[in-house]
This record gives sequence, C-alpha cells and structure tokens, in this order.
Amino acid sequence: MIFKDITDSNFNGIKISSYHEFEHEKVYYYEDSNIGLKSLVAIHDSSKGPAIGGCRYKKYDSFEDGLNDVLRLSRGMTHKNNVAQIPFGGGKAIIFKEGKKSKNLLQSFADFLNLLEGKYISAEDIGISLEDIRFIKNHTDHVFDNIDPGPYTAKGIFYAIEESIDFYYSESLLNKTISIQGAGSVGKKLADHLSNAGAKVFISDIDKEKLDHINDPNIICVDDAFTFQCDVFSPCAVGAIFSKSSIKNLNCKIIAGGANNQLQDLSVANDLYENGIIYIPDILINSGGAIGLTKDIMHRNEDETELDLRNIASRVRKALIKSQKHSISLQDVLKELLV
Repeated sequence: MIFKDITDSNFNGIKISSYHEFEHEKVYYYEDSNIGLKSLVAIHDSSKGPAIGGCRYKKYDSFEDGLNDVLRLSRGMTHKNNVAQIPFGGGKAIIFKEGKKSKNLLQSFADFLNLLEGKYISAEDIGISLEDIRFIKNHTDHVFDNIDPGPYTAKGIFYAIEESIDFYYSESLLNKTISIQGAGSVGKKLADHLSNAGAKVFISDIDKEKLDHINDPNIICVDDAFTFQCDVFSPCAVGAIFSKSSIKNLNCKIIAGGANNQLQDLSVANDLYENGIIYIPDILINSGGAIGLTKDIMHRNEDETELDLRNIASRVRKALIKSQKHSISLQDVLKELLV
C-alpha cells in the first residue's frame, strides 16, 4: 500500500505543484497493488470547511490525464460551492479504472478516505453509484450517502433553463425545443421536468441502453444532441466538449447543462458570446447536487432545499442582466462572482 502527499513531489514524471492546472492545497495518491486500486484526491480549498466532491471511476489514458481531471474538477467544486454559498471547500477523487469494480476496491478506497481524516468527503460521480457509496459508508464516515445528487442537480438546471427562456424570449417553456446530451441521473430527470413543463425534448446518449427506458412521447431519442437544432442545448454527460472548432456545429440559442468543465479553454466562452449563443457556465447552475448532499448536515428541510434550488435561477437572471448591460459573456460575469 502506498499513501503519499504528492503536492510538492515530482510524481510519475510530473512536478505536481508546477502543473499548469495546479492552484491547490493538497494532492494525495493512494495505491493498493493487492486490490488493483490507484486513486487521487485533490483538495483545492478547505478555507470554508472540509472539501467535498464526487469520486469518479474512469479509464484514463495516462496518469497526467487523471491528474488534469481531478485538479479541474476539484477547483470547479470550490467555485460551485462559493457561488451557491455552500459552506464547504472543493475537492474531488478519481479512481483509475484498470479492471472490474469490486467491493474490495471500494473498501480500499474507504481506507484512503480514512487516512485523509475528514479533510475530504466523497460522493458519487461517473462510474460510482449511490449503492457504491453506501457500501463504502460501511468502512468510513467520510462520504455523503444520504441522497442521489442527480435529481437535485437536474432540478436546479431546470429552473435555470426556465429562467433563461423567460429572459431570452419572455415566454414559458411550452413548445420550446431542448436538446440534452446524456441520459444519466441528471439528463433523464431534467428531460422529465422539461417534458412536464410542455417543452419538446430531444435526448442522446452513447449508452443506448439508457434510452431504452424512455417512454414519454414528449421525449424523443436522437443520435446526436450536440448538433440538433434547438432553443437550448443541455450537455449533461462528459466535459470538455466545446472547442473553437466544435462550437461551429452548434444549432442552439442557449447552452445550459450539468456536465462539469464543458469548455476545453475558457476563451471559448467569448467565442460563443460573439456567435450570439448564451453560454451559462456549469459552475453557475449545476450546484443542485451539492445543495442536496449537504441538506441533512446543514439541517435544511425539503422546503428550504427547494428554495436553494430556485435561487440558482435567481442568480442566472442577475448574471444575464449584467451580461446584457455590460456586453460581456456570462463567463466574464462569473469571474466577478468568484473574486
């Protein structure tokens, strides 16, 4: 077993603290060769409380790819929590997917969390389910196992889309076209909310099995939500999908989705703005999951939690008004909120 604070180390040929995405407090590495576990935890900021964020179980092409992901995701959690006024820091974990996920692997990850002594509290993310987290809870106290954060994330995004449609068109969602990329716990629940509000919803997923369970006549499965002509495109799958070249294929007026780190480079936000597309940064609207996860520890009831989710839309409207007034992108508006 290897447990190491690699923050100031040259690890796997990378000087961690000099890495271009690094602006963090700590980066930890854990390896259990008997189980086949290799994992990273990045703590971006714990000045407002323990770092919280999901654990991602994913195949990475290299150690650097994993490091890049965990650094960007943990930083995003800090910003997301700050914008939503959630009194926790930002962190993230990744497990390098190298074989089959097993209970032994999950228990070993729990051992990693115990070694961190509460500096980081984990939740589910891509590849790690609520069932996995509840198993891990048997071996550590440092997880959120109270809810599936996906539906809370979806609810907050729904309110944000509703608000942006009202701002852009001065109309309701009725008969508006929304294209969703990703039919997981966020995308599918978002589709349900939008359909119930009278929108025409189109959805795609690379995992076609997720589309097999959709039987709402107002939710239509398509091959490629990215290029679909619509009022709102909602990316709810993987990040880094918007580049200077890929945005040329967009056919939407507004982008509002739950995927983390959607931009390959922050400058793409200005390209979208110049192309007349309203891009609502994920940090501004996908905090619903963190709001849901922390509701019990913060002693918030369902009514108070619902109000917090609706406040996401209030922040979106304020940002849209400022963007329009000063002729700047919402990404630039967000920078001021993060100061």
